[in-house]
Amino acid sequence: MKRAWFALSIILFGCVVVGIAANIPEKTPIFPEGSMFRGYLTSEPTNIDPARGVDVNEGVIQAKIFNSLITYDENMKIVPDLAETYDISEDGKVYTFHLRQNVRFHNGQPFSAKDVVYSFNRILDPSTGSPRTWVFEKVLGASEMLNRTASDVSGIRQLDDFSVQIVLNEPFAPFLSLLTMPAAYILPSGSANEISDSSFFEKPSGTGPFQIIARERDSFVKLAAYSGYHGTKASVGIIEYRIIPESMKAEMEFESGNIDILQLNPSNFERFESKPENSGKIKDVPAMNVFYVGLNNEKPPFNDVNTRKALNYLINRDSIINAVFKGRGKIARGSIPPGILGYSDKQSGYDFNPEKGIQLLKQAGYDKKNPLKFNLYQKSSQSAFEITRLVQGELKRYGVIVNICPMEWSALKDAINKGEADAFYLSWYGDYPDGENFLYPLFHSKNWGSGGNRARYKNENVDTMISDALKIQDPIKRAEAYQKINRVVTDEAPWIYLWHLSETYLLGNNLEKMAFYPMFAFDKGTGIKIR
Repeated sequence: MKRAWFALSIILFGCVVVGIAANIPEKTPIFPEGSMFRGYLTSEPTNIDPARGVDVNEGVIQAKIFNSLITYDENMKIVPDLAETYDISEDGKVYTFHLRQNVRFHNGQPFSAKDVVYSFNRILDPSTGSPRTWVFEKVLGASEMLNRTASDVSGIRQLDDFSVQIVLNEPFAPFLSLLTMPAAYILPSGSANEISDSSFFEKPSGTGPFQIIARERDSFVKLAAYSGYHGTKASVGIIEYRIIPESMKAEMEFESGNIDILQLNPSNFERFESKPENSGKIKDVPAMNVFYVGLNNEKPPFNDVNTRKALNYLINRDSIINAVFKGRGKIARGSIPPGILGYSDKQSGYDFNPEKGIQLLKQAGYDKKNPLKFNLYQKSSQSAFEITRLVQGELKRYGVIVNICPMEWSALKDAINKGEADAFYLSWYGDYPDGENFLYPLFHSKNWGSGGNRARYKNENVDTMISDALKIQDPIKRAEAYQKINRVVTDEAPWIYLWHLSETYLLGNNLEKMAFYPMFAFDKGTGIKIR
């Protein structure tokens, strides 16, 4: 979800749960026996409230139950969801949404504009305690609501029963992308009392294609198809997600036929890929991510641009991608991943060039008698260590001494946010397919530390360029602006740019069809078909 750091599975297959059993609702049709998809997640989502949930596991379930005004399809194109059409004013500040009629929540309440206004106001209501207020912070009146000087948001208006208008303080071109996120899912205003005391989320009612019928904490969640769904109907009657934290157990359950999909990783890919029966069943799914070693630009040794550039030239990314990921990765030549608005395959980036790297180190004052030394912080995990030790080995060949510092996750976050780490291995997963999400939070000086700019990079010209780009409504021109920003930032090397990775899945024999999405929030579960 927003500003996620380490690699998280961001597709639809996780799974998870909380504690209640219930009968299948009357409106749920009866499906043939065996019409069930069995997936899993590596941990339990603790919150199914779209205003409060902050991780992928929670979002996977939310996406099946709720809808937003608009969404992205499999090709990352914005398409209608609860809004049939929308208009944007010429100045880019006023968004008018014309809503679908004859849509009902699972509890039978008709959907209307008042539900949209209620849901969006709720995100900004301080009593909700939402960590996602940034999604609507650019809406007129949002700050007054957050500061408790207003009881509602002036920029969120119901025009009639099926029309809603949102007014921004200033043009923000990626705003539609923000409205595809879980924070913008619509709740039934008629259930406000239940929602306020959280009992609603024991068995939430949305407008989505599935509804919860049974949950057991740390064990499973079971969803049933909703026959009254306004969009593409589900092909399966039941989706069951189990919680399986251990990768070895997940592998055993898959091989025993107890789950229908398995996420592969570097440690198990070859074993499953080598089996003839898995031929044609392995799917690589593009994911919106970038992996990097962040360098603390604020203090020595990485306040010197030549030092930062030198390290980029000394890393043989191809050799690491081949050794660890068996070639299933793409070298990062900037922060924006392929398939995202603003990505350019003409971006130069840093090729492996040790001669140039050594020359830049000398210019920065380092040689064999005075070698560059620094601490590289990482999460205490085997997967992170596999990467950092290779980076350490690559740099050691050229006289650079790297001390690897593994830390517990919360301690690592704290050290990085405070600027205590010289360097740190992280990844960034996007929230929506717009280059802004890979520029503004990561490199605007406003976001130093926990805001996303953990490299503490600062360039006032880049700040201005980013702010100007966000006002450009034409996507082609905005993409060009993003590309220019990406080039400027990359040339200053705030990171050691590493790679972009796909998610890899092995499909079980029961699966006839599976639709894949680069983001969990766009997967409604309607693209699953069982044999």
